[in-house]
Parts: sequence; structure tokens; C-alpha cells
Amino acid sequence: MVMEKTLRLNHGSMKAIIPPRRTVEIKDYSIEDFKPSGNNLLDEWRIKRFSEYVTLQFPYWKRTGLKEISLPELPHYKGLESVDELGIKVIDSLDFEGSDRKFVLLADAFSLSGSYYVHSGVRTLVMQDFDSIDNSLIIVERGRLDLIRIVQKELFVGNLRILLKPGTELRLYNLYIGKGTDENSPLISNVFVEAQEGSKLHVRDFYFGGTINAGYFGLRVNGENVYSDIRPYYLGAGKTVIDILYLVRFYAGNSYSNVDAKGVLTDKSKLIFRGIMDITSGCKEAEAHQSNHALLLSEKAKVEAIPSLMVDEHEVVASHAASSAPVDEQTVFYLMSRGIPRDEAIRMIVKGVFETLKDELNNLDDTLKLGGLIEDALGSVVG
Repeated sequence: MVMEKTLRLNHGSMKAIIPPRRTVEIKDYSIEDFKPSGNNLLDEWRIKRFSEYVTLQFPYWKRTGLKEISLPELPHYKGLESVDELGIKVIDSLDFEGSDRKFVLLADAFSLSGSYYVHSGVRTLVMQDFDSIDNSLIIVERGRLDLIRIVQKELFVGNLRILLKPGTELRLYNLYIGKGTDENSPLISNVFVEAQEGSKLHVRDFYFGGTINAGYFGLRVNGENVYSDIRPYYLGAGKTVIDILYLVRFYAGNSYSNVDAKGVLTDKSKLIFRGIMDITSGCKEAEAHQSNHALLLSEKAKVEAIPSLMVDEHEVVASHAASSAPVDEQTVFYLMSRGIPRDEAIRMIVKGVFETLKDELNNLDDTLKLGGLIEDALGSVVG
């Protein structure tokens, strides 16, 4: 399988003209920074990644304002040391472009933390000991996995690849809490999943904090009767820029996917939401939906919603929707008519956007108290 690009640029015999990639010059890693892992099989794969890495410069992201990045020191390599032949075969098959190829290759070649995990059975797995550069691979062989990732970093560049074998199920919770205080410390996460026949995928993402919080989620539907329910949530405050991209590409029919994003923006925060539902030729009876709904608490908060449907097949169902609006005054008036002060009424409406997510997190594991992370974030924004 070739690298999964974000956009397909060929149509029949025609090929789109690709504009030059805008870049910035940043002090980069070199071969002297390449630390052996102790696993020859892995290092052979990493060297291939590094060979491509050095051919690319860092991107200039106009949409986020990213112009600089302060790369951390590399005292060692850590991440996939235990990977075996199966893991190398899978990670090669799950190659992808991500938010930007440079960042994907950065995590592949220079990770400071990460995991290789082959799952069978039923279990809850919590991942939260992340370093600034992370690279992980998970194979769900059988059964169901509840995977919770809690990323609370000033600077983070991470890859997560997941293979869902036929008939398996994954419930994935990504809680991104950016801690960066300047534009040189973005939180950038790239997640790529392949779902094989009859597998089920539930995804809940939460983006909050930092100055630049950028997320890529790609799903390759590579079998019939796949079901996926993907719900991104975002909470923007201050001058935070939240730049998220969700790609679902169908290579098999008779499957269903829904991406339903929602969130709240205040102050001068900004959201860029890009959703791509791509149904390739031959995928009959595929059903794909995407939507984004933003609640604006400030006139200076901004939303750029860029939904895309690419359909190369008949006999499919596909839709998209997007909206951004201030708090509904009729709802506020209704609550005030029952004796609730205006400020409290608005807080109730804002918290209601995240109520389902909070309940799901609390029900996962009482001891983790994950709903408290959402409460803390809301408390810092709306009191």
C-alpha cells in the first residue's frame, strides 16, 4: 500500500498541478542526532524515514501562524524498540501524509516516547506518559480496546497508527490539552487508522489550550461493514488556534462513517475545521456524513469550515453541514424566565455542548475522573 495522501490529485488521466510547498528555515536535526534504538529491524526502517525527512523543510502554516518551532534535545531514542517483523510490516502499510509529511517523519525518526502494542481480548488502556516527540503503533487483533490518550504538553509532535483487524472494536479518546505559551511550542497530533471488514470505531477528540493545537485524523475504510462514529470537540480561548483535519477514505462499500464536530470559541480564538469524505470508485452502498457546529461567545472569535465530499461512485449517501452562531437568545430568554441569571444561563448552554463527552469519560472509569479535565477546561473559560 502506498502512502495515504490527504488529497487525491488524480482523476482519470488528469493530474492536478500542485502548488509549491511554502516552508520556513528552522534549525533542524542531522545524522548526528540519529540515535540507534538497539533494534536493527526498526533502525533500518527509521533510516528510510530519515532519508526522506532531510529532503523536506518545515512547513509555513499560514492558517495557524506557525513560523517557528523549538525542537527538543535528543538524548536517546525511545518508542518502538520492541517492534517485530509483524509490526514493521503493519507500520509500513500505514504510511500517511498527515497534517504535514515533515512532522510525520519527525516522529518516525526521532521519537522520545511511544508504544508498540498488540491487543487481544477486552481492556482499557491509558496512555499519558508522553515526551515531546512520540510514535506509537497498535494492532487490535481480536476483541475490543478502549484506548484513552491524555496529551498535556507544551510542545508535542506525535504519531499514532492503529490497525483494526476484521470484527474488532476500538473506542478511542484523545484529550489534547495544550500547555504552550508561545507560537514556537505547538501541539501537533497525527492519528491514522485502518479499519478492516466488520470492525467498529468510536472516536472522541477534545482540543483545548496552547497557542497552536493542530490535529489530523485519517481513517482508511478497507473492508465492508465497517462502522465509524467520530466526534471532535473543541474549546478555544485567548488567541488559541485550533486547526483540525478529518479524512475518511472508503476503499470498500457497505460501510458507514459520520464525523460530527462541535465546540465553543471565545476571545480571539480561531478554529479551522477541514473534513474530507472520500468515496472511491466501486464502493457502492457507502454512507458518509460530516458536520461542524461552532458556538461563538465573542465577535472576534473566528471559524473557517472547509467541508469536502469526493465521490467516485453511484449508489452512495453523502452529506455535509456547517454552522457558526452566537448563543441563541431565545434559549437564554427561556432560562432567564425561570429565574436563572443571564451569565449562568450562558454557562449552562456552553457546558451543555460538552455534556455527552463528559458523561462518556466519567463512565469509562470512575477512578480516572476524566470528566474533570473537561470541567477544568470549561471552568477556566466560562467559570
